[in-house]
Amino acid sequence: MNKLPYIERAYGGVGLTGECAYLWACFLANEADMSDDYIKYDKFKSMAEQLEPKKGKPVPATVHYPALEDEIKKYSNKREYISLANCAQE
Repeated sequence: MNKLPYIERAYGGVGLTGECAYLWACFLANEADMSDDYIKYDKFKSMAEQLEPKKGKPVPATVHYPALEDEIKKYSNKREYISLANCAQE
């Protein structure tokens, strides 16, 4: 598993910023490639190619991809958080 990209919401909390969506699409394409899931690889690789920063093409301010949001939720649910309230005090 690679390092998880950050999550940055667009103004108003709806959708992802273009840069954030591009990083997540690249991350998910790499994860699918490592797990030999060619369908997901093609889906996220094509998203990454659409969002890739190019000369003369502005980065989108807001991106709405339901498939991308669903995968981000799956990865954010896998994270384990340590609550300081549960830690033993020395």
